[in-house]
Amino acid sequence: MRPVTRREFIACSVAGSCSFLPRCPFLAPAACAAEPVARDNYYLAHKKELTDAFRGFIAGARQFLSPELGVGLAETVAEQALRGFDRLLPRLPEVGGERNWDTQYLPIAAWYVALYEPLRANGKKAEDVGRVVYELNRIELEGMPKDKARSQGDALFTRESLDKMRAWVVWTQKREYPANWVATFVPGDGKDFDFGYDYSECALCKYFRSQGVPELAPYVCLNDFVRSRVLGTGLRRTMTLAQGDLVCNFRYKKAGPVLQDWSTEIGLIRSRMGTKPARRT
Repeated sequence: MRPVTRREFIACSVAGSCSFLPRCPFLAPAACAAEPVARDNYYLAHKKELTDAFRGFIAGARQFLSPELGVGLAETVAEQALRGFDRLLPRLPEVGGERNWDTQYLPIAAWYVALYEPLRANGKKAEDVGRVVYELNRIELEGMPKDKARSQGDALFTRESLDKMRAWVVWTQKREYPANWVATFVPGDGKDFDFGYDYSECALCKYFRSQGVPELAPYVCLNDFVRSRVLGTGLRRTMTLAQGDLVCNFRYKKAGPVLQDWSTEIGLIRSRMGTKPARRT
């Protein structure tokens, strides 16, 4: 599978659409919906922008997959993924909507599921889906203007941001939404990291299990490293719920090195999840 170059990716007109968004502050609470109706379902209320983002990602994925699958099959996979996302979106789990700064990652989890369904039918594995998302995310992030990336990274360490994170983790511990994350804040040690947080429950892992595809979860986690490297937030993480650990232990050091990426982590994922390397052609 030949990765697309940044020039090819931009030619697909998807720049700006597939990167994981920066964490956002708390906004107004969203009502809990028993049925997917637009007026009280966060995902349907934002259907246009969420669908547009997925269409942009799929344009890049189609370009990425075409050399191996062929143009015709890659187009078919893309069309099936678009239909799958349209079906999955309104039934994503309620975790507080705009009240929750991690809500934005659940539609991205649906990207993985929507693309995995047609790729798996054509003999591909979870790792193949993970690599497509990772590479397109990397290309876009590495294309960010350096001053914008630095500004976003620096913002993570401000007092305002840390206060919001402390409030957010306390809110998650109330377990108002069973499908939500549950986290604790970890103060910096004054040397190795400036702050951190531990997830004891992960909404993405819960969602993938609910869809019968828990094998996708470890690959979502890898995107955290490329984002941290570009933004200069110095992420280090040695445990993840997706790989069977008791917590996900995020530790951040401003302007610190990020020594983990796809190449350092994929062997561990394969060994711990009992998978073989995805076949490349």
